[in-house]
Amino acid sequence: MYLVTEHYPVYFEKDSLPYLKEFLEKKCSKRQVFVLTDTNTRKHCWPKISGMFEGFEPPKVLTVPAGEPAKNFDTVQSVWKQLLEMEARRDALFINLGGGMISDLGGLAASLFKRGLPFIHIPTSLLGMLDASVGGKTGVDFLGHKNMVGLFSNPEAVFIWDGFLETLPKEQRRSGMAEAFKHALIDNNGYWCYLKKSVHESLSYDRLIFKSLEIKKKIVDRDPKEGNERKKLNFGHTIAHAIESYALATPGHPPVLHGDAVAAGMIAESYISWKMNQLSKECLDEIREVLGGYFPRVSIQLEQVEPMLQFMANDKKNTAQTLNFTLLDCLGGAVVNQQVPAALVRESLNYYASL
Repeated sequence: MYLVTEHYPVYFEKDSLPYLKEFLEKKCSKRQVFVLTDTNTRKHCWPKISGMFEGFEPPKVLTVPAGEPAKNFDTVQSVWKQLLEMEARRDALFINLGGGMISDLGGLAASLFKRGLPFIHIPTSLLGMLDASVGGKTGVDFLGHKNMVGLFSNPEAVFIWDGFLETLPKEQRRSGMAEAFKHALIDNNGYWCYLKKSVHESLSYDRLIFKSLEIKKKIVDRDPKEGNERKKLNFGHTIAHAIESYALATPGHPPVLHGDAVAAGMIAESYISWKMNQLSKECLDEIREVLGGYFPRVSIQLEQVEPMLQFMANDKKNTAQTLNFTLLDCLGGAVVNQQVPAALVRESLNYYASL
């Protein structure tokens, strides 16, 4: 089974990775292959696919530290250094085997090295499967600011196999679910109803992954460079990225999982939607109850609010006096380019902190 986006196919594999094997047979018989992993996926995920490369030129595996703190230019340069030392040719295939950090960083590294190596994504986390590996965004954090530097660059293909989810700790699977909830809230009330009912019972990852990517594909195909409609996918992320950026930039601050930050962001931005008379109080209460009952609460202290607003002030979507948000007008409907006063954003953070 597969989806075809405007520029590349996304394959959904049920057993092992047969589509990947077929792709390698067609594309890699005489090509160099480089596989980017982190310390976790090198140990747990690479052994699951390494046998597929028998009969080809042996792939060279590059490994970077796991986790968001490694998503920076120092790590990108370490990837380039390894590629130079391994004499990578311009027609080599670069494979990103990992979660959202690997697809973002690896896509950027491949796209800039020798003006562009062709690459594919094999996402191994739920976050990577639902969001990061599809849509053509690449990037790294810069000076504590989340995803501040990057570019749009499409892979040749994406291969999704939910068997990799068995390698994830529970909190990482939970983190990825935030993107599923986001897709539902911005586009499909029926999907929202399925998630809120199934998330504590019999969740089908096959159905969830396909439905989320179907929604994302529809939006990205219509607006690949985020000129307008694709901004719907930013719902919850303006505040989430400020939370993550604050954690990254503050020495000794405990790490915040992306999904937990997005869940907090969606609750706070739903509050803004209500205060701006776009979302009913009943919908706000339902979102708070569902997301607050599934995701752990992110600790936000009073003294952290102003620094978080400073991080939001650097968001590329802002105007001079206000912050630009994607907000909800119903469960399953989003509106973009909503100018929100800083005072209301501050109020929304205080609302979330008070829960």
